Amino acid sequence: MRTLPVTVDDAPATLVCASSMGPEDSCLDLLATTPATTVLWVTYSRPPSACIDQFRAADASGSLSVIAVGDLPTPDDDDVTVKSVSTPDDLTGLGITLSQALSANDDAVVCFDSLTTVLRHVATETAYEFLNALTGHLYAADASAHFHLDPAAHDPETVDALASLFDAIVEREDGEWAVRRRRLLRQ
Repeated sequence: MRTLPVTVDDAPATLVCASSMGPEDSCLDLLATTPATTVLWVTYSRPPSACIDQFRAADASGSLSVIAVGDLPTPDDDDVTVKSVSTPDDLTGLGITLSQALSANDDAVVCFDSLTTVLRHVATETAYEFLNALTGHLYAADASAHFHLDPAAHDPETVDALASLFDAIVEREDGEWAVRRRRLLRQ
C-alpha cells in the first residue's frame, strides 16, 4: 500500500478516523509532504504550543497559523499566528475565522482537530451543515484539509453522515492505514 500522504494527496477533504487514544501519526504523515505555503491548524483540545511542536517535528514546509477554539493558552511565538474563537459551539465564528485565513493564504492546508470535540458541543445536524459549508470554502480556495474523528466515540449513523462529506476516508485497520475514496469532481 502506498503511504498515507500519497494516497490522499489529491483529495481536497479527508476524514481521518482513528482513536483519540491511539498513536497520532496521520498528521505527521500528511503535513510532512504537504507542499502548502500555509498550514491552518484548528485545535479544540490541544494547546496551540503542542500543535506548533508537532508541526516543527514533522519538518513541514511553509508557515503555520493556529486557530484555538475555547479556553486554550496562547503561546508567545513570533513565527506563528494564533487566533482564537472563544467558545467551542461558535461554528459561525470559527467559519468566519477559517474563511478569512483561507482567503489570506494561497496554497493552504487545514488540519482540523477534532470533529469528536465539535460533536460534544453541537448537534450532528449543525456540525454537518458547518462541514458542508466549510468543504465548499475549501474547494473554492483550492485548499485541502484533513479532519480528525474518533469513530468509537460516535454511533455509526453519525460517522456515516459526516463521512458522506469527504473525498477520502482513512482508517486504522490492523495497525495500517486503509483508504476509501470517492470519485472527485475535479478530475
